[in-house]
Amino acid sequence: MKLKYRKSIEIYFVLYLAALIFLLPSPEDDNKKPDERNSKVFQIPFTIQPEKTTLNCRLLLDSSGIKIVSMDSVNTVIYFGEVENVDFEFTIEDPLLRQKLLLKDEEDTTNPYFRFVENKKSQSALFFWTPPIYERANKTYNVIVTASASLKDDNKDGANDGNISNRTIKAQTKFSLNMIYVNADLAVNNNLLLQNGSDSLRRLNIQNQPFIGFQPTGEIDIKSEQSLIRAVAFHKWTNFINIYGGTFTKDINKYNVQAINERGDNGGTAAIVKEEPNRIILSGTAPSYGKMKVQFSSISRFKRDTVDFLVVTLPINEPKFDRTMYPEKIYTIDPQIPLMYGQDIKTMIRDGNNIRVQSEQGNKFQFTPDISDAGKTFTLESYIDDNLYGQKYQIRILNYPGPLIKDIQYIRNGEVKIITHSFGFHNRKENISELEVEGNVIVRELRGTIPESPDNITFVQIFRCTPRNQSQPFAFKVYALDSRGKKSAQRSYEE
Repeated sequence: MKLKYRKSIEIYFVLYLAALIFLLPSPEDDNKKPDERNSKVFQIPFTIQPEKTTLNCRLLLDSSGIKIVSMDSVNTVIYFGEVENVDFEFTIEDPLLRQKLLLKDEEDTTNPYFRFVENKKSQSALFFWTPPIYERANKTYNVIVTASASLKDDNKDGANDGNISNRTIKAQTKFSLNMIYVNADLAVNNNLLLQNGSDSLRRLNIQNQPFIGFQPTGEIDIKSEQSLIRAVAFHKWTNFINIYGGTFTKDINKYNVQAINERGDNGGTAAIVKEEPNRIILSGTAPSYGKMKVQFSSISRFKRDTVDFLVVTLPINEPKFDRTMYPEKIYTIDPQIPLMYGQDIKTMIRDGNNIRVQSEQGNKFQFTPDISDAGKTFTLESYIDDNLYGQKYQIRILNYPGPLIKDIQYIRNGEVKIITHSFGFHNRKENISELEVEGNVIVRELRGTIPESPDNITFVQIFRCTPRNQSQPFAFKVYALDSRGKKSAQRSYEE
């Protein structure tokens, strides 16, 4: 028993001695200056935490520019612990280009995309961002947040020598920023823009300026502006090859482009059409069907780079429109042309050589024929880069027919109902009719019972007729007269 007791005493003594040794300062710490010893980072309760781990910005590229569909523009970073004099630093990393941007001062507004504001009262910092859309591509940034602080000095008696409270402590966290371009057709089909409302749909007017603040790492990166191009068969396409960290004129020794067709006979082409210091412009014709891969290769002093993208042929869709139209009625024409970035798209209605109305970039548009257009035939045409898209379509402008007495209905003894149809518009108003009668009759229009127009050009009216003199036979002749002065065929009634 004594032997066991001694062994236990010896073990505890060794552990106690080891603990004392760990608490002693190291020779390296003794050699440090006082300021350096005071700035040592201690593992004490001080943490920072972001409200969101990811901020997403979904964008839509269409013919009128870039729109924000939805966006998380602000993130709150909160700190916890008995600390004071907290300072934040935000490091934004571009992992693809291996570049960094450091934000240390909340009053620094030189960068148009990122900024932050500290809030001492709520023990937090607000991080704001606007997506850098100059690349027009999906993008992810990593944001590393570092907070430095000092411990609060709670020693009221002055017994503490101040070494601990003056030492700097740090905490770190991170979150990510994502730029996501949604498919234009998908956004329209799912009414994505409508769901987000007009208030949340914001248009970016930022110029395609170089990103301010990132410091180059010395390495060269080459990227294509579009990874997928949709074009009509045999129509022109254009894309840009951008260089980062250098220039084509100084840092690239050789480059070339190659078109690889899915089928050898589908006719797609690719060529370099313009050379600039920071980008190469490629262009060509889309294949007759299927797809084509365009490969751009470059050789610099350090490495060989190859980027590629696809050119996909789109089928030709027929426009949606009314092949017969009436004057003074508003019609909507949908050219049904897919979104194709970088190409001049026009759809127009022609009256001979006169262009009556024109839509840009394949958007829907409206057309209202005039009264003087009745009897004419117009053409609907679409062009992509001045090349005819599809075929030319005819639109006939019809004249409105005259009014019609649709029915005379017997209701009861001494009362009948007359239903009329009149058509179209007159002076931009509904073309309605009046009844002209001869005989023993009094006519009153029942305005509260008028049904809705069945086709937006036919206007229905209901009239109630009763005898003027009850002692005479209930008989009359009637016709309808519309706002344009046109008469219907005459109808007769006799009880």
